[in-house]
Amino acid sequence: MNIKEITANEALDLITDGALLVDVREKDEVQSSAFQVDGIENIPYSTFDDNYYGLPKNRKIVLACHLGIRSLRAAQFLVIQGWDEANIFSLDGGIEAWKKAGLPIKSAPRTFSFAKPASSCGCGSGGCC
Repeated sequence: MNIKEITANEALDLITDGALLVDVREKDEVQSSAFQVDGIENIPYSTFDDNYYGLPKNRKIVLACHLGIRSLRAAQFLVIQGWDEANIFSLDGGIEAWKKAGLPIKSAPRTFSFAKPASSCGCGSGGCC
């Protein structure tokens, strides 16, 4: 099996031409930073084998994750399940490569707490450890 690993710009070209982007990162990862493209699906890698069956077999699919490891495994899984290897791609370097290429992402605003710890050491016990 030879899954094609593609660059962020190649992925964007495929998506622009109608390929489906499937983000296999977990929900909390997606909430902090997400690909900003139309028609994206999120199927977390931890549940991928239970939820992949709705993916189209007649369309190109680009799988992506944080660095490209989980997406490559998910791509291999799809081919084993009967998807055409020629239509399955893995984003090499994941969302990190996407960011590095300057492609659009949505980021959650950072939040900070100004609450003071209950103790000087921060353990919250009310006294010093």
